[in-house]
Amino acid sequence: MGAKDIAELKNKQSEIFDEASAILSVLAAPVRLKIVHFLSQAPLSVEVLAQKIDQSVANTSMHLRKMLNVGVCEVESIGQKRLYSLHFEVFSFWEMIQDFIQKIDPSLVLISKEDEKEINWLLSDAETKRLLKAGKAIILDVRPEDEISEPIELDSYLHVSSLQLKSEIKKIPKNKTILVACRGRFCAMSAFSVSYLRENGFDAYRIDQSFFKINKKILLGSKND
Repeated sequence: MGAKDIAELKNKQSEIFDEASAILSVLAAPVRLKIVHFLSQAPLSVEVLAQKIDQSVANTSMHLRKMLNVGVCEVESIGQKRLYSLHFEVFSFWEMIQDFIQKIDPSLVLISKEDEKEINWLLSDAETKRLLKAGKAIILDVRPEDEISEPIELDSYLHVSSLQLKSEIKKIPKNKTILVACRGRFCAMSAFSVSYLRENGFDAYRIDQSFFKINKKILLGSKND
């Protein structure tokens, strides 16, 4: 390989680093990380997303355009609606980001370490699947309706939004271990739901994985194993 080829490769290398920086810089904003957090659950319209991240529709649209420009998210028109979703690879990347930042700074937790030890579900995925198949536990999905992309029809799964826990609590079996699932480790609703269920006599725990991982690794696994 001649010197000219090396020079071309170095130029290409610089271009790659420039593009990589552009992609990563899109995620280097709190509002856009919130967008990733919510879009990791289901495709959403800009109006719904704006409510969830507590921003104006105009400001949310501006952030989405920046994400669209580098391919981090995608948009699809369905009738009168435009629904935004994440590029598939972002789901796994978001999980890795959360692992990375907590290794760099272990204090970045939603609830204290002591509370995590008390309410987090600590058994392995394999043991969890075994309990689900045996009918000794259920996964309780407390996400809002608009964050559920498709229905899950399994005996080991139940959906009751955290906002409906009080009115729908009779739907939740007291003779099973309740594994509360939501948006993942940074979700306030799952911690709240576990404490509410425990106050009402349930054996409840919080799964700190995102629902993307729970469905892929646990629910689908317990169905197919």
